[in-house]
Amino acid sequence: MDKLLNHPTSLKVLAVMIAILIWAVVHIDPETSPQSVTSNTDTKVIEAASIVVEGLDTDKYMLTAMEPTVARLVVEGRISSLLAANNDDYVVKLDLTGVESGIQELPLKAELPSGIREIEISPRIVLVHIEELETQTREVQVLTEGKPADGYLIGESSIIGDTGNVVEVTMPKDDYANLGMLAVTVDVTDASSTVVNKRAKVIAYDTKGSPMNNVTIVPDTLTAETKITLPAKEMPIQLRYTGALAEGFSLVSINTTQQSVTVNAAQATLDQMAMFDGFILDLSKVKESGEVLVKAEKVDGVAQVTPEEIAVNVVIEATEQRAMTNVPVSLIGLAEDKKASINNSSNGRINVLVKGAATLLQRLRTPDVKLSLDVTGLAEGTHELTIDAELPAYLQVTENDQYPLTVTVRISGTEELDALGEPIRNNGGSSGNTEPVPGNGTGSAGNSGSSNNNDPPEEDDEAVQATPQPSGNHGNGASGDDSIDENIEDASP
Repeated sequence: MDKLLNHPTSLKVLAVMIAILIWAVVHIDPETSPQSVTSNTDTKVIEAASIVVEGLDTDKYMLTAMEPTVARLVVEGRISSLLAANNDDYVVKLDLTGVESGIQELPLKAELPSGIREIEISPRIVLVHIEELETQTREVQVLTEGKPADGYLIGESSIIGDTGNVVEVTMPKDDYANLGMLAVTVDVTDASSTVVNKRAKVIAYDTKGSPMNNVTIVPDTLTAETKITLPAKEMPIQLRYTGALAEGFSLVSINTTQQSVTVNAAQATLDQMAMFDGFILDLSKVKESGEVLVKAEKVDGVAQVTPEEIAVNVVIEATEQRAMTNVPVSLIGLAEDKKASINNSSNGRINVLVKGAATLLQRLRTPDVKLSLDVTGLAEGTHELTIDAELPAYLQVTENDQYPLTVTVRISGTEELDALGEPIRNNGGSSGNTEPVPGNGTGSAGNSGSSNNNDPPEEDDEAVQATPQPSGNHGNGASGDDSIDENIEDASP
């Protein structure tokens, strides 16, 4: 052993080992050497942890303000626990159980994941404003945004569906003083037909038109529609009819209480229309007196008519005939240097047979029957002409062998005498510049003349015949698909 210690090499090795030991003693800190014991824990800071409110009686109260709305949270725990949790797991709660309305200061409480403890929460107290709620029933309006297609107008807007336009509004009681309206919005941009918004959100607006907060609306969506229309114009109606009554019946009157309708069409079309004549009554469907509903027919250029259907009161009676004697005939267009006679007669009168409803025939007087012959441009000589007749509405002349409508007209110079040696006179005639009297030319119905129904009956020499209507003749004078214009105001006798 002594030899080993005295050996030079052994001494060198021993010196190195002692040097290493001394270096270790000098450089190792005894206070940090146990670091391995506490290295599994750490701290974490959540700068903006959300504050969760609980316990508030939301049927009666509403939290309208809280300051601040987030809290700073410092926690400590195992590193593994801190890494496993995310920020949403660190909850700061505000318990409002039993709290009533008003401004109050209340404490916060942290709720942390397992294995983590709270070191600090800031602030620990928050200021809250709690208001009492009130529920009211209110109506909802419809607002529009955008502009429809060129030439179209925004029409009526409404809430449709089973729920109607009434909703329940819950908000702080004091805020009702600022509530302006509840409304949904329909976008009508470039629309040319009705626009429907099936899930229009109901929004509360204050008196200045700004959306309001802290409002609960039930239901919160509704179905709204806005009509997009062409320009409108109100105009009188002219009732027309087509077809024919059943054989043996005639019209007494057609009238309606609907005096006008609203017509939607392009402005150029409206400017050209003075009345609407799209209501056409089909007489073939009228079997008895009473009210008939007539729908508006499509008219070129007209998009809509309001109302689309009108009630028409129709009165019919059995057809009869009446002979009118010595009815004067007016000559139209006779030159000033000409004279004329009818059927070689100097008095210019003929007998005619009129058919129609008995009520109208009883009111008929000779002045109501306007007969005329157009002799414009006829040369001197004898001419066979058909008489034009104008009668009150729903009456017409008819002819048979006893009452023909074709007469012989003799035109001569002013110096010519008739068969009796008397100068030929123009009875009831007019000069060549006289306007023609409107008539149907064949005695058909639809003559636009009107009788004076208020005149008392007059005694005259007219022969009256009350006989059934001959087969094949219809009392209204309309047959096939022909339609006759009748202004409603003139429809009643």
